Amino acid sequence: MSFSGRLSSSDLQSLAFPRRELLSKFVAVAVAAVAKRSPKSPAPKNYPLPEFAIGDLVAGDWEFDEDEQAEGAPDSATDFGEILGMRWLPESESGLDAKTWVYFVRWTHTTIPDSSCYPCYDGHPTRECDLRLVSRA
Repeated sequence: MSFSGRLSSSDLQSLAFPRRELLSKFVAVAVAAVAKRSPKSPAPKNYPLPEFAIGDLVAGDWEFDEDEQAEGAPDSATDFGEILGMRWLPESESGLDAKTWVYFVRWTHTTIPDSSCYPCYDGHPTRECDLRLVSRA
């Protein structure tokens, strides 16, 4: 150490090192403690895992009712979209079965020619059984 009343840069580095080491040890312990408390899976153990994940690209196939079908329109169509969210239904709700996953989809396009209402998000849940995977996120 210098006796001129000032510390050299090497003296400053030797004094600062133990503080840096202490800080890094503290951060490592804090991260380990948080990791132990974090759940391993987003769903509780009594729920089955969802088939789809947020960001997955999915398709929904459907058929027109005879009342809805316009003259010359196809009998069926496929809508394509991206999973925005999901929800577990422990009890039946609004025509949806109990103990199932429902998904919230941002519909991007359809096979119906000249359809102008895409992309859209209608806010309605879609049953898992009504979707099929196109591509994983």
